[in-house]
Amino acid sequence: MSRPKGAPLLGPVGFLFAAVGFTMAVIVARLFVTVEARCTQSCPVIRVQGFHIHHLYYGVILLLASSTIMVFATDVRTRWDGALVVGVGAGLIADEVGLLILRVPYWGVISLATTGLLGLALYLATVYKLWTVGRRDLGLLDRYQTLSIFAVVLAMLGFLYFGRPLRAMYVNAALVAWVSASILLLTFGRKHIQEIRSTPLNPVPPSP
Repeated sequence: MSRPKGAPLLGPVGFLFAAVGFTMAVIVARLFVTVEARCTQSCPVIRVQGFHIHHLYYGVILLLASSTIMVFATDVRTRWDGALVVGVGAGLIADEVGLLILRVPYWGVISLATTGLLGLALYLATVYKLWTVGRRDLGLLDRYQTLSIFAVVLAMLGFLYFGRPLRAMYVNAALVAWVSASILLLTFGRKHIQEIRSTPLNPVPPSP
C-alpha cells in the first residue's frame, strides 16, 4: 500500500530524525575506527575471503531497506522511524566516501569536510522544513516514539563493545548503553509499535 496522495514523504521531524541518525552513525563509526587502530591483539575487522567489509556497505544496505519502507509506509510515524535508519545508513556511507570513493585519507580534511557538509545539509533541510511547513509535526510526537528513538541511539553506542580490547570503563559503558536500550525498547518501543498498528497516524497536509 502506498502513501496517501498529497502526503509528504518527510516533514521537519523526518529530516530531524535523519540528521540525528546521520550524526550518531558518524560519531560511532569514527570512535570505532579510533579504537580499532589501537588494537594490540585481535582487531574486530570483518573480512570475507580477504576482502575487508567496510561500514559503507552496511550503510548501503540500511539505506536501501529503510528508504523502501519509507516510500510505501502509510503511517507517518513509520516514515519517521525509517528516516532515522536512512540517516544512519547515509552516515555510514558518508563516513567512508572520502576513503573509498575520493581516495583521500580517512582522517584527511577533505574526508572530514565531505562528511560534515552532508550532515550540515540534513540540518539545514530540517530548518528549511520548519520554516516552510511549521512546527505542527513536532506536536504529533509522543514520548513513546521519542524514547524509542533514544533507545536506538543507545543501541548504536553499544556497538562500541565490539571494538575490543578496550579499557573496562568503555566496555562497561557500552554494556550499560545496550541494557538501557533494551529496557526502553521493551517498554516504550513496544508501546510505540502497538500505536502504529492500532491507530495509524496520517495527518492531512497543511493547506498552501
